[in-house]
Amino acid sequence: MSDTSLNTTEEVRGLVRAGRAAVRVGDYEAARTTFERALDLDPASQEAIDGLRDAQRRLGMSPKPTGDEQVEFCYRHPETETALHCTSCGRPICVRCTTPAAVGQLCPECRKGRRAPNYKISPGSLVKGAIVGLVVSTVVAGLIGFFGGAIGFFLFFILFAIAPAAAEMIVRSVDWATGNKRGRPMQITVAVAMILGGLIAFQFTFAALPIGLFLLIGVGTAVARLR
Repeated sequence: MSDTSLNTTEEVRGLVRAGRAAVRVGDYEAARTTFERALDLDPASQEAIDGLRDAQRRLGMSPKPTGDEQVEFCYRHPETETALHCTSCGRPICVRCTTPAAVGQLCPECRKGRRAPNYKISPGSLVKGAIVGLVVSTVVAGLIGFFGGAIGFFLFFILFAIAPAAAEMIVRSVDWATGNKRGRPMQITVAVAMILGGLIAFQFTFAALPIGLFLLIGVGTAVARLR
């Protein structure tokens, strides 16, 4: 399937979701228009066909708007009339700006504000994560560097087993300090802390190979865990 077809399919699905959101809040005219746009892109979309039939049926049952009703416009697209509102902040939004929620729909700003608490990272959390990550990484890298030189040939095999477990221990320590914070800022903070911890440990052990292998495997593991 070409990129164009994939984009069209995703756009049709988005329009169907927006049309359903409009139906839920009683804006059947907006729903009808949205489903018609979806059918213009994909005339065979059964979801759009069913949605259009439902919107048309409901329009036949609903009273027509009077001339006294206030016309509102989307706050992001001032030229677009709408009867939809964000269920969180109440601002008028058009079907292009809606994100379906458990009840009603959200505007783009409110959707961003509803991120999971562990992805809302304060500077204090980053500082705690950096300090704990640095301390634990330095100790772990120091132990690996100290004992790594005596292992010899089996170093590679042992590190492939130990490094992920050591990285998991570092992540759990950071979780304890930050309250299980996640996200790109925390990923970067812990990765930098681990690298600095490895460099500090190298100053005492001079074991570049085992520490380097630990960082190569461990940093990737920690970053993946903090996603």
